[in-house]
Amino acid sequence: MSKKGDFYFCTACGADFSKWNGRCGSCGEWNTIVEKSEIKSDRKSRDIPKAVLLSDVDKEKTSRSNSGIKEFDLVCGGGIIPGCVILLGGEPGVGKSTLALQISEKLNALYISGEESPAQIRGRGERLSIDLSKIHISVNNEIDDIIDLALSILPGCLIIDSIQTIYSADIPGITGSVSQVRESASRLVDLAKKHGIPVILIGHITKDGNIAGPKLLEHIVDTVLYFEGDFSKNYRVLRAFKNRYGSVNELGLFRMTPSGLEEVEDKNKIFLNPFLSSAPGNAVSAAVEGSRTILFEVQALVTFSSFSNPRRLSDGFDINRLIIICAVLEKHGGLKLSNFDVFINVSGGFNINETSADLAVAVAIASSLKDKRVDESAGFIGEVSLSGDIRPVSNIEKRVQEFRYSGFKRIYVSPADMEKSKKVGFDGDIIGVASIHEIMDIVF
Repeated sequence: MSKKGDFYFCTACGADFSKWNGRCGSCGEWNTIVEKSEIKSDRKSRDIPKAVLLSDVDKEKTSRSNSGIKEFDLVCGGGIIPGCVILLGGEPGVGKSTLALQISEKLNALYISGEESPAQIRGRGERLSIDLSKIHISVNNEIDDIIDLALSILPGCLIIDSIQTIYSADIPGITGSVSQVRESASRLVDLAKKHGIPVILIGHITKDGNIAGPKLLEHIVDTVLYFEGDFSKNYRVLRAFKNRYGSVNELGLFRMTPSGLEEVEDKNKIFLNPFLSSAPGNAVSAAVEGSRTILFEVQALVTFSSFSNPRRLSDGFDINRLIIICAVLEKHGGLKLSNFDVFINVSGGFNINETSADLAVAVAIASSLKDKRVDESAGFIGEVSLSGDIRPVSNIEKRVQEFRYSGFKRIYVSPADMEKSKKVGFDGDIIGVASIHEIMDIVF
């Protein structure tokens, strides 16, 4: 036997309640609590679940599908796995729909558009020179209809643009609410796993840069990708923040053009500016992002401060790390920065999430303060400790190799990294520096 019980939940945040309230005690929204019926089954009438030994489970043998865009496949872990669910987020206008449409052609996708008409999408497809005969499109936003359509067509990939526009007729609440997004995403994940259809969900982001909707949305998908870019420039960066089938350290580089997104082959041209590298306050370092090694330019500006507390600002570099480096330069480098504002920028919109750029930041600050330029053919790799020592970094061989390919003639590293650096066969000079005081004496 089963008995019917009533309960209430908030359509804004999804919190459950035993009775109706005018205001949600979880999110504070008014008039968002609605009633929903639930069928509670008698446990005695249910079949006993069975379990199997993990050793008896067959190994999963899957082949990855190529999207036709190498940078996208690289970030996904080498291609798209059948039955995987990918969540793609980014600011409005950054190029999410353009990227999805370019992928659709190679994968013979079913494209569900909740924000644009078929005529608009066709116009974009013609501009991108895409074979429109390989893409099915629908503007139906009801989840049951989408699933039925996908099962009838069995496309190579199902693309939802966007998940915030999909709704279920069985769930109360407006389209885009937490309950609607959660239910629609769960149904699509179930479709992908049962029938092996890859699903790409395009999601809006909030003002804080996070994907809108419940956090559950990021937990239930296999891969979370963020599409980033500076709208004043044409470059876009695709990053993986979660990936069950590959590394989260990979990034894809694109250039936005009138004919769509193009892959960037010479990545160092984005982050290195040869016209400014000879000016005071510039230094070059190397970052390892997954299988890539990228050279980037650190730009520093040190000016006299008119405030009692000088400012420390950074773009693309951790502000707390900048404060530490400034303190080390004062204590061990002999620089008086207590009356100066310090501004740091990583060119090209690149974000540094490792400590290997510490030495380049310190040299750039000293170069701007002393108004003496750094040799444009020199690179700096090293972590700055609180004692002023230069410490070794990981993957030093890959970093030195990238400097070698780019024609640099001199590299400054920690003494512990000198032996590994010389194994690369670098044609120029590899100089070991043990402390901040020593690098100040050598460079300036």
